[in-house]
Amino acid sequence: MKSTLAMNYRMLSSNLERASNRLYDLRQQAATGKQMNRPSDNPAGIRPVLDYRVKTQAAERSLNQMSMAQGEMQVLDSSLDQVENILVAAKETGIAAISGAANEADRQTYADKIGQLRDELLQAANTQNGGKYMYAGYSESTVPFRVEIPDPANPDDWHVEYDGDGHAKTVDIGTGKQVQVALPGNELFLGDYDNDGTTDADGENLFAALKDFEAAIKNNDEAAMNNGLETLEESADQVRRLRGRMGNNAWRIERASEQLSGAAIEFEKILSSYEDADALEVFSKLVQQETAFEAALNVTTRISKLSILDFMR
Repeated sequence: MKSTLAMNYRMLSSNLERASNRLYDLRQQAATGKQMNRPSDNPAGIRPVLDYRVKTQAAERSLNQMSMAQGEMQVLDSSLDQVENILVAAKETGIAAISGAANEADRQTYADKIGQLRDELLQAANTQNGGKYMYAGYSESTVPFRVEIPDPANPDDWHVEYDGDGHAKTVDIGTGKQVQVALPGNELFLGDYDNDGTTDADGENLFAALKDFEAAIKNNDEAAMNNGLETLEESADQVRRLRGRMGNNAWRIERASEQLSGAAIEFEKILSSYEDADALEVFSKLVQQETAFEAALNVTTRISKLSILDFMR
């Protein structure tokens, strides 16, 4: 009799422990909303869960980087629009200056206007976004452009030096593809695509274009003014060409972001299928398990009392 009671008690205690563990698991699922709270909950599912967590985190990082790049490119496009407008305004001023109706006082006014536009161009070239110089390449903390006057006695003989570097900031849009999201100042303002300190044959130095045009107006040099108008138009075309290239890059980033967002949603769905618990099902099982646990606890308690009395006889 004692042996049978002891055996029954051990079996009931074991069942009670399993019921308690199951109840704990269900309470964990109800509290977290997850059916997998530790590897032992689903050993076969832990590997794909870890894999898709890595994929999801990588997608989130890439989406954040692309979002930041898109914001920077919007600021860049506004700045390029400003630069183009400065050159257009200079050309319009030049057309007025070259007309036969302009007298010496008018020409001085027009030359002063070109000088003002030159200063605006320098300000635009040193534009900052978030405390970083947009056109300095990787040297974002360095003021990229400065005016040099070799002979203080001849202030009209000036040129602009570039202190940035020739690197262009990029962003990864997936599968190792890099897209340029910024323009180094040597390309845009100096037409120096290889950053060797010299304007390339197919490039234009925007500062020199304004400087030469200002001098042509002051000297009333009609031939030089005509050449200057052509140079200003070519300078504006340089800005438009680079702006178009960056616009295409912005479109590529937008497309890549849309595709990656879709992939990230699929990753989340797959993770959810492994991890997330069905709330209604969990709470239903929880109620059933609590009832079963209470019943097992009551039976075990009664058997325990019988065992104690039996041993006392």
